Amino acid sequence: MPKKRQALVEFEDVLGACNAVNYAADNQIYIAGHPAFVNYSTSQKISRPGDSDDSRSVNSVLLFTILNPIYSITTDVLYTICNPCGPVQRIVIFRKNGVQAMVEFDSVQSAQRAKASLNGADIYSGCCTLKIEYAKPTRLNVFKNDQDTWDYTNPNLSGQGNPDGQATLF
Repeated sequence: MPKKRQALVEFEDVLGACNAVNYAADNQIYIAGHPAFVNYSTSQKISRPGDSDDSRSVNSVLLFTILNPIYSITTDVLYTICNPCGPVQRIVIFRKNGVQAMVEFDSVQSAQRAKASLNGADIYSGCCTLKIEYAKPTRLNVFKNDQDTWDYTNPNLSGQGNPDGQATLF
């Protein structure tokens, strides 16, 4: 809560919180040279993005939000960073509001590994930071293989041709 110039601290137990409040009542605490005031919060627990009690249910599809995307993000880039966590099935990249992508893994376990190891990481040093959560869809539909969409279970999807799959002569 930096805009309010406030912070929440979650203690292991109530006794730890009581000790902090009591200590601060008798001793001035400074943070970055400014006096800090310590009080109890009305919140019992701090909710963090990416906690296991995620509002979306666990599944094999992850939603990636790429923060500060100063370099190009393609299916190749995402495949390269995701595949070590488990086989990637499909990738779909959206560029409407910033850069987001959905990545479908072969299993829930692979998706959990990817989320645990990649969430908060930078693809490139100092930029392209990953925010990862479970997606609503449980399967992705991909109609062509290109820099924004790829189906790794169907390598024959070309970036050209008819969307209905009919072969054309010219």
